[in-house]
Amino acid sequence: MSESTKTKTVAESRLEINSLMRPQHGNFAGNVHGGVILGMMDEAAYLCASRYAESYCVTAALDHVEFASAIRVGDMVTIRASVNAAGKTSMQIGLQVVAEDPQDPGTSRRTNRSFFTMVAVSEDGNPLPVPTLICETGEDRKWRCEAEPRRELRGRFNEELTEGRCRIDAEDAA
Repeated sequence: MSESTKTKTVAESRLEINSLMRPQHGNFAGNVHGGVILGMMDEAAYLCASRYAESYCVTAALDHVEFASAIRVGDMVTIRASVNAAGKTSMQIGLQVVAEDPQDPGTSRRTNRSFFTMVAVSEDGNPLPVPTLICETGEDRKWRCEAEPRRELRGRFNEELTEGRCRIDAEDAA
């Protein structure tokens, strides 16, 4: 894609991935490792962003990972992803993880939530334009509205760290 005049709806970006949590995903307590879930979320964010941008995408940032409830080995995990906001070359992907005991249908519970910023890139790694996001529902508009403060907060946080708010003198570091 050259300069993007293409548009896509939030609905066109949505995807859902289901996976059974096996013993190799778990710890000694029978719960799934958080890193396994983070990896699955990154894959879902990649698939969502790549389908939306119609190009290869890379993870640029990960905001606020919420671990609300443990996932057990044997649970079916569903990850729902959609583009919440789109800039010139980046997209904020909202992800929700739901776990359910397949032997007890209807017991689904939200276990995780996060927001990934993905950037569309060319084969040589240069950013590519992404389609303009069309929000068709009130919920779509709400998620897009909430995406902006998240982006601004991440920028301010990075600025403060760069400006040396938390400087450590050479003597203190030793």
